[in-house]
Order: sequence, then C-alpha cells, then structure tokens
Amino acid sequence: MKSIIGGILATMILLLSSCGKQKVSGSASGHVIVVNEGGYRHGDASISVYDPTAKVIVNDVFQTQNGFALGDVAQSIHMIGDTAYIVLNYSKDIVIANAADNFRYLGHIAMPNTSPRYFLPVSSNKAYVTELYAHKIWILDYRSGVMTGSISVTGWTEQLLSDGGKVYVLERTAPSETPVHKLLMIDPTNDQITNELNLATDPSNMVMTDDHKLWVLTSLQSGPAEQAALYQIDPQSLSVLKKLDFDSAATPSYLRYSSFAHQLLFSMNGIYKMSQNDSALPDTAFITSDHWNVYGLNADPDNGDVYISDAIDYQQASHIMRYTKDGSPVDAFNAGIITNGFVFR
Repeated sequence: MKSIIGGILATMILLLSSCGKQKVSGSASGHVIVVNEGGYRHGDASISVYDPTAKVIVNDVFQTQNGFALGDVAQSIHMIGDTAYIVLNYSKDIVIANAADNFRYLGHIAMPNTSPRYFLPVSSNKAYVTELYAHKIWILDYRSGVMTGSISVTGWTEQLLSDGGKVYVLERTAPSETPVHKLLMIDPTNDQITNELNLATDPSNMVMTDDHKLWVLTSLQSGPAEQAALYQIDPQSLSVLKKLDFDSAATPSYLRYSSFAHQLLFSMNGIYKMSQNDSALPDTAFITSDHWNVYGLNADPDNGDVYISDAIDYQQASHIMRYTKDGSPVDAFNAGIITNGFVFR
C-alpha cells in the first residue's frame, strides 16, 4: 500500500514541481481502505486505497498486486495490525492480505456451506463469524484457518463488536423465516450466550460510544407496522436507557459513530448527526442528499471527515463523497462497484 501511494505522490510532486504553482506533501500515512462489495455472482469485489492528503484514489489494489480477483461479494473487512481479513460472502471465503504491502495475498480461510457476514477476533487465535442462513455463529481458529465449532442461534446474525470481555451480536430475521429481533451478549471464554435483548424490529447496525454505551438502530417494519428506532443500551445489563422512535415512514440506515466529533451519524435522505447525550432525534440533515443511493458511511477518527458511498445503480463505479465533520464538501471520487465500507489507518 505504501508503495502504491508513495509512487503516486512522487509522480504528483514531479508534475506539480514542473508547473511551479503548488506543493504536495510526500507523506503516505493516514490512508483510507475502501471496500467494494461488487455485484452478486459477478466476481468483481475489490479493494481501493485513498490518500486523503493528496486526494488520490487507487482502485483494484488487490488484483493489481496479486494478479487475480479478490472474489465474490466483499461483505466486510477486519484489520488486525497490517493484516486484513476480508469476508467474501458468496465466495464462502475469508481472504487474508497484507495491507502494508498493497494487499499482498497471505492465504485464506475456506468456509464451505456457509454465507459469512462479519469477522471478529475474540482472543489471540479465536474469531467469530456471523452467518446469513445456517442459524449459527461460526467459531474459527484464525491462526490455523480451521473452523472449530459454532454457536446456535435462531435467526440471521450480522454485525458484532467486543467490549469489556463480552461480545455483542445483532440477530435478525432470516429470509422467509420466523421473525427474530435481538441483541445477543456472548461470553467468549466459553462461547455461551449469557444474555439477550428483544427489540421491536430487525436491528441493522450498532456502535459503542466512548462513554461505553451501546446504540442499536432498528429497521422500519411493514407487517405488523412498527417504526424504526434508535436504542441506547447499557452493555452490562442490556437494559434500554433510551428508545427514540422515528416517524412512521422513516427508513434510517448506516448508524456510525464519529469518535473525533463524539457524534452518532446515520443516513436518511441525507446524513444526520446527533450527540450521544441527545434525548431527541435530529430534525434536519447536516449533509443533504442529491438523490443518493447510500450504501456506505463512516467517519475518520483523526479529523471527523465523513465518507459517503453512493452505489448509484449497483452496476457502475460507486461515487464517494468526503465532507468535513461540519458538512462542508472536501473531495469526491469514484471507487469500485458497490462500495460498502471505509476503514481508516
């Protein structure tokens, strides 16, 4: 990664020096990893790298480095130091790559007969992987690349995070199955579900704020009708501290937390922000939408800059927009197909 960005910056410095009008920093630190999901069954998942200082995007980093495609449907990525664990949903695979060396391929963990979603290490060698169809959370020895077991659940498991020695998992209704709307607490020392909280509708995202409170966003439900909501939850007891209901037709999504600005962010015909101490939902967007098809959202922990992915029609390159924490535009560029995530390093 350093060699790609460093090479681009060196070229830019030479070009700009010849013009004698501008100066570009030669630093290659502080880049953004852009995850491009790709089309279902198209095999065009990819990784892009963006330098926010030079405002330069490099697409297809993995394929350029390794000479072969990443896989089919890059659902998520998790970093352990410089090592990237990229979950390929339709490929039923977790690709491991060195992000410090242009995503040089290191190996993979095959997950046959699964539909993996998110990867989270819970010890020095054990990880959990959530699952769409199989009613399980998979347990991996990610050092050896072996699936060692599973935790049984009743629905589809999605995002997961760890805090205070516990792991929290969102469980939602699997396709065409009995409704399940839960937040699970798991003890990773024995892989047991120790507590659970029933929610009104399917949970879509969760974040942990710096005051160690969980926030969970739930989805609009049509039958029976139930509005979307934002919950603040005590992670120790799973008791609900606040429940903020959206309007009856509102469809919020992509709940994120800006640790720099200490603000919650979410998408809903624009990007909204609110303090973790607020007792009411915001009325107006601080970044207004121009008919975007938002498919990814995150905030840079170093300066609060907000990155938004517009997947457009799911066929062409996603359009990425970067704003300051206050909503002023900074940059815009195209990435890969269906950009769904941003990781800051």
